[in-house]
Amino acid sequence: MARPVPQLDLDPDEARKAAYAAGLRMLAGREMSTARLRERLLARGLPAEAVDDAVAGLTRAGALDDARAARAAAHTLVVVKRRGRYRVGRELERRGFAPTLVHATLADVLGDTDERETIARVIAARMHGRATLADPAAYRRLFGSLLRRGFPADAIRDALRPYWGKGAAPLETPDD
Repeated sequence: MARPVPQLDLDPDEARKAAYAAGLRMLAGREMSTARLRERLLARGLPAEAVDDAVAGLTRAGALDDARAARAAAHTLVVVKRRGRYRVGRELERRGFAPTLVHATLADVLGDTDERETIARVIAARMHGRATLADPAAYRRLFGSLLRRGFPADAIRDALRPYWGKGAAPLETPDD
């Protein structure tokens, strides 16, 4: 059960200044969505009116930009953490970005990267120099790992074919 957040007893001008300053400090540490910043400021006990004014002021000043924050987060998830499109989309929506912005950001960021190359890098790291997968269980573990990273199943299957070396993958029927 969430405990109630005590409201700070500040006059409206002090509350606006405190919300703006707190918002700037939070944004200095990392980019975040408008929804996430609003949530964190309200969790500090600042009045909703002061939080709304601070968010509007930070947006006007250019310190708060959802499109820029979404691109930065997506770039980190795709390039650094090697996540797939589905996982990145879910993560961006969880961070408070609008679904339309998430789709546009994914198209932009994934347009610059080759998803199959990313899958190949993840597989190479997980294979530890081995040329083939030992058994169907190893195939399923690697397949599941890549699926949880958010890559499409057909791209995973195509990338794992050279490592299986026994014809059809263990998850496929010979007619596929």
